[in-house]
Amino acid sequence: MLKPPREGLFPTWLLWIIGPVTVLAVALIIFAVVLGIRAGQRQIEIQRRQEVGIALQRAVDFQSEGRLEEALAEYRRALILDPGNEAALAGVQALGAGEAVVLIPAATPGAGAADAAATPAAVIAPTAAPAADAQTQSLYDQASAVYSRGQWEEAVTLLVQLQTQAPTYEADQVEDMLYNCYVNLAAAADQAAQLDAALVYVDKALAIRPNAALATARSLAANYVEAVRIQASDPGRAVELLSAVYAQDPGYRDVAEQLQTARLAFGDKLALEKEWCLAEEQYTLAIEISVQPGTIARRDNLQVRCAQLLALRGQGPTTPTPTPATAPALGQPTPPPPAAATTPTETALADAATKATTEPTATPEPTAAPVAGPVSGRIAYAAVDPNTGANTLFVQPAAGGGAQALFTGVTQPAYRPDQQRVAFRDLRNESRGISTLDPASGLELRFTNFAEDSDPTWNNLGNLIAFTSNREGDRRWRIYVLWADVNNEAVGMGFGQYPDWDPTSDRLAYQGCDDSGNNCGLRVMNSSGGNRSGLTSVAADMQPDWAATGAFVAFTSEGRDGNAEIYRLDVATSQVTRLTESPSIDASPAVSPDGQWVAFLSNRSGAWAVWAVPAAGGEAQQLFPVLGNFGAWQEFGMQWID
Repeated sequence: MLKPPREGLFPTWLLWIIGPVTVLAVALIIFAVVLGIRAGQRQIEIQRRQEVGIALQRAVDFQSEGRLEEALAEYRRALILDPGNEAALAGVQALGAGEAVVLIPAATPGAGAADAAATPAAVIAPTAAPAADAQTQSLYDQASAVYSRGQWEEAVTLLVQLQTQAPTYEADQVEDMLYNCYVNLAAAADQAAQLDAALVYVDKALAIRPNAALATARSLAANYVEAVRIQASDPGRAVELLSAVYAQDPGYRDVAEQLQTARLAFGDKLALEKEWCLAEEQYTLAIEISVQPGTIARRDNLQVRCAQLLALRGQGPTTPTPTPATAPALGQPTPPPPAAATTPTETALADAATKATTEPTATPEPTAAPVAGPVSGRIAYAAVDPNTGANTLFVQPAAGGGAQALFTGVTQPAYRPDQQRVAFRDLRNESRGISTLDPASGLELRFTNFAEDSDPTWNNLGNLIAFTSNREGDRRWRIYVLWADVNNEAVGMGFGQYPDWDPTSDRLAYQGCDDSGNNCGLRVMNSSGGNRSGLTSVAADMQPDWAATGAFVAFTSEGRDGNAEIYRLDVATSQVTRLTESPSIDASPAVSPDGQWVAFLSNRSGAWAVWAVPAAGGEAQQLFPVLGNFGAWQEFGMQWID
């Protein structure tokens, strides 16, 4: 007999399982809803705070521009969003011209409209405000506090309110703080590569207080920004602007690369317009910065077309004349230098530069200078092959003779004191940075990994290397020191360029300024960055090279006599002696091991060559033409070894 069916759809044991699961599911749903509500509330709160910040910033901007009604409206909007906001209250009280400030309390979560309406509004009238002096002092104290913590934007907001509320209260101190805030904000924007924002802050600082150095920096940045912006559409104007920046500061950001790119683009534009000679000029100037693949051949082609054009016009020969970018072969005579025409303007500028020098420059009579002995030893330098564009490190006898090609893809050689190892700036893509080579064994070692690292120099013990780099985000040149071993961390010593180690002691000469950014020129410090002091006080003094005895330093300067010349500084007396005098470029000195001669790079003969002048002063003589070309002469380095 069949049993009747059991009551219910599910067995009892299944109901015991379904019940708790259902309860848990409902709880999870409720929990998720609560979390969603809270997340939404947090998002609303974040958005509200952002809107308050935007309103306050707009109010400050409107105040600084004199648009007071619009500023007042923004302060009111901030109060609606954030009742009780002190900055907004101060702004409304300062700009409201006696009107009462009504604070609308924020509705609490869950409160209805009736509850909010029933809550009385707090009214703050000017008559109920604290005394003006106390309120002003409080605002001043707040501004000083955030200023001392380096919170520049908050300090600007409070200081502008203070100026509006009480223009005469501690006016000088308020102005000083506001000026420094804008300068620091400009520096931060500059380091973040936000040059447009930096220019706005600089303009605000200059509106408060004129400053020649700041104005110069502003001019550099403005020209650079405008040139980069218009480079594609107007390369000619970009060349104009970048040339001005490059003339003022060749190491400013990547101005050299930008200028070269602009010159090549302008040359191509002129070539399309069949202005062959002008196009050739732009390519030649671009090659002087650095040689890029194909630029030599392109320049030579433009040179031929220019010569043909001049021949058609009856203005010149059909055969193109050689340009300074291509050096004559060894043993060939070099053409005499062209006569230098001096205009009244050039004379005035040279006189002004001489008068601006803060220390005497002595030019000894050639007849009074002792006669130096014959040159000996070898000179290490790197040049660019005009055909391949590759950098090659050469070692060549100073007295003349065949050059030894030591290494390719490097520049700026620096031999260790024992001359068993040479450091250099490595330009090869796979090993950019500072590297070394043991010529005898062929062993290569890489010490740094930044392409910007350059100008290596060894200490007198041969266990430390100093170099300069603009590897940091602000692109400012700093000096670094590291142990001469692989996988070691470089330690920054502060701002500066062109380091060179004294062969006799732990003393490093370099181009830089003091900690305040003043008293610029050649300076010295030890390997730990201590014992800093000045050697010269002309900011353009650069490329120091110590004598083997440490008695004097040879250096280059463009700021003493109107163009790049070679000078000698006697360390004991601080006496500076001018060693060269030429309208051409004389740069990159290298003192001979016996201290009797100073070699230097010059294009005075119409092509680049290595010259030498007695260290005591006298007539310069050409040692040998270099085997190739150069980029910017400021980046060239050579060394005189045994």
